[in-house]
Parts: sequence; structure tokens; C-alpha cells
Amino acid sequence: MFNLNEIIQSAQGGNAVGNLAQQFGISPDQAQAAVQALIPAISTGLLQKASSGGLGGIAAALSDPAHLAAFSSPGAAQSGDTVQKGSDVVDDLFGSSHITQQIAQQASAITGLRPDVLMQMLPVVVSIVLGGLAKSAQNQGLGGMIGQLASGGAQSGGIFGMLTGFLGSLFGSAPTSGSAGQGAFDSLTKMFQPGNLPPEVSQSGINDEIGKILGNNKS
Repeated sequence: MFNLNEIIQSAQGGNAVGNLAQQFGISPDQAQAAVQALIPAISTGLLQKASSGGLGGIAAALSDPAHLAAFSSPGAAQSGDTVQKGSDVVDDLFGSSHITQQIAQQASAITGLRPDVLMQMLPVVVSIVLGGLAKSAQNQGLGGMIGQLASGGAQSGGIFGMLTGFLGSLFGSAPTSGSAGQGAFDSLTKMFQPGNLPPEVSQSGINDEIGKILGNNKS
């Protein structure tokens, strides 16, 4: 479970897509298409946030038990509190509702679903993804490390060193001190990759379009 697509497909006992379909009144096939059209945006948002110094914010989100619960339970994923927390992460990743609308429009062009439905789904999907990332870390015995990263337990360069050790343990790599920064970022890239998506998504050009949207709206 080391990419975003795998996380979604394994969430809630493998039933997350079907549960999303029920929650939003769409078919399972439509829910699957929606999730896989949104994954590239979530991946790009996480990667851009990490590369611009937002690692602490990502770690804070990963340490929130609401997201871990959303990964495991459809009831938790649908709760108002979790949806609000997912919305907060969406705002943090993408910066404004205007950008989120553009992302939803891109996903709508692939799926045929209305942009407003996709905008409602996005915070829930984000919360499930974060919970899955946290679960992967916990399975490796690294939950405490996420907590330290989230609280800024290490100062200045120390937090990046902690991140390097955390990711190195997670992915079985042990970068040398000279390559620690690159090793950490490479591992983070693996963690946030979208994974294998169907041809209608992977060949749609949505990754490039999402990159342009986020790149053109940097503050």
C-alpha cells in the first residue's frame, strides 16, 4: 500500500469505492472513475506541498486520528467533522476554492460527473488517503515519528534528518548523510505517487493540466 490508488482500493476493507457511491448517490463505476480522476490532483498537491517546505503540515494531517478512522470506517469518513478536516487539507494543498473548482472541472471532463459532486467527494477522498498513508506508517512502527514531525520536535535541519530516517525505514532505504535530502525526497515521491490508473485517466493529460493549474496559482 505505497501509492494513492492502492490506498483507496484497500480502504474500508476494500469497500471504500462502493461506500462513496452510496454516499454520493452514484454508481460504483462512477465512484471508481471519480476517485481515479481525483488521485492525480491529490498526488500533485502533496508533492508540491512537500517540495515547498510543507512537510510539517502534511505530518500534522497524517497524525490526525480522524483521517485514520476515515480509512477504516465509512461512518467516520462521512462524519461532518472528518469532512471539515478533509476540506481544511484540500484548502491547504490547493490554496483556494477557485483552484479546487478548476480541478473538479478537469475530473468532470474525464468522468462525466458534475463538478459540484466531485468537489463534495474530494475532501472525503483526501481524508481516506491521509488515513491510509498514516496506516502504512503505523504498520511499520513509525506512528511516533509522524507525531514528532508534526510537532516540530527537531529544530531546523534536524526535522529533515528525522524525515530521512522515517522515510528510509518505511521504504527500506538508508541514504547516506550526503544524499539524505535527495533520498528523503525520492522516498516521499514514492509515497505520494498516484499509482496505476486506467488509460482514460493516465492518457487524458490530467496530470499536466493539474500541474498547470497549481503552478499558475502559486502565491
